[in-house]
Amino acid sequence: MSRLNSSAFALSGAVLLMSLAPAFAENKAAVIYRCDDGEGATASFVTEPSAVLLTTGGKSFRLPQGMSGSGARYTDGTVLFWIKGNDAQLEAPGRSTSCHVQ
Repeated sequence: MSRLNSSAFALSGAVLLMSLAPAFAENKAAVIYRCDDGEGATASFVTEPSAVLLTTGGKSFRLPQGMSGSGARYTDGTVLFWIKGNDAQLEAPGRSTSCHVQ
């Protein structure tokens, strides 16, 4: 493969990956979860301000970090994502499930 073709291939791959990203462009370390209800969830963590960008069920949510006695708790008052070790609890309207790091 020529140098020009490999550069074009790399650029097209980068563009494709960018188009598949969730609505939030500030993704940091992403963690993929498999939930007991059969859905997946991707959690991308940001530090300033501390929040999680959660994508699940075809929707994306920005959940600020809340108070927690144990684990890391993120909520916007409607959606809750509470992480303890490799497990998490996801609560959203019409959905309540446990999730586990893949």
